[in-house]
Amino acid sequence: MVDLPTALGAGVLATFVPLYVGLFVPRVLTMGRRGPRAAAFLAAASAGIIFWFFVDVMLEAAQLDVNQGFRATDYTRAASHIVLALLFAAGLSALFFLDLRFRPKRPEGQVESPGTGIPLKLTFAIATMAALGIGLHALGEGVDIGSSLPNSANILDAIGGLLPGVAYVLHKLLEGFVVGVFAVLAGSISGRKLGILGLVSGAPTIIGFFVGLPSVLDAAYFFAMGAAGAVYIEIKLLPFFARTRFEYASVIPLLLGFYSIYVAGLFHS
Repeated sequence: MVDLPTALGAGVLATFVPLYVGLFVPRVLTMGRRGPRAAAFLAAASAGIIFWFFVDVMLEAAQLDVNQGFRATDYTRAASHIVLALLFAAGLSALFFLDLRFRPKRPEGQVESPGTGIPLKLTFAIATMAALGIGLHALGEGVDIGSSLPNSANILDAIGGLLPGVAYVLHKLLEGFVVGVFAVLAGSISGRKLGILGLVSGAPTIIGFFVGLPSVLDAAYFFAMGAAGAVYIEIKLLPFFARTRFEYASVIPLLLGFYSIYVAGLFHS
C-alpha cells in the first residue's frame, strides 16, 4: 500500500508548482503590453485550452451517461444517469449565481471596447469563479487518484505511470495559465490575489484525495460539475476576442491553446 503522507506531499507539489507557474505566466507576458490586443490574444489562447478541456472533462464525466438513452432498465443506473445530468446544470447554475451575487454593479476601472459594448476588464470575483470552475474538475481528479491510492505502490502508480504523471503536470500548468489570464483581464495580478486564485483552483485536488480514499463516490459526478465550469469559463472568454477587430488574428492563439492541451493529453494516452 502507498505511504499516504508521501503520496499527499507528492500530490501537493505536482499540483501547486505547475499551477502557480501557469498563473504567473500571463502576468509576465503582459508586462508593458496592456491593451485590447493583449487581452484578445490571451483570451483566445485560453479559450482554445478550454475547448479541449471541456471535451476531456465530458469524457471523464461519462458524457453524462448520454449513451444510456432511455433504454436503462436498471433503476440504479437510471438514477445515476439523472444525477450526472443534473449535476452539470447545478454546477453551471451555481457559478452564475455566485457571479451575479458578488459582481459589483459598476466594476471600478471597467471600460468597453468602442462600438461593441464588450467589457475589456473583468472583476476579481469573476476570476475567482473561473478558478472555482477549474477547481470542480480538480476535485474530480483528486477523487479519482484518491480512490486508486489504497491499491497502488506509489503516487505514480495511482495516476497510471510516468507519462500520465507528465500529462497531469502539464494540465495543471495550462489550467493555471487560464486562471492567470482571468487575473490579468481583471487587473488582479498582485501576488496575494494570484495566491488566492491558485488555492481556489488547486485545493480541491487535495480535498479530493481524502474524499476518494474510501472509494465510495464515483469521480464522474465531480467531473460533471467540472464540465459546467468549463462552459462558464468559455462564456466569459469569448467576448474578449469574438466580433472585435482582433477576431481573425485571434485564430492563431486559439489554435495554439487548443493544441497545447491536446499535446499534453497525448502523454496520458
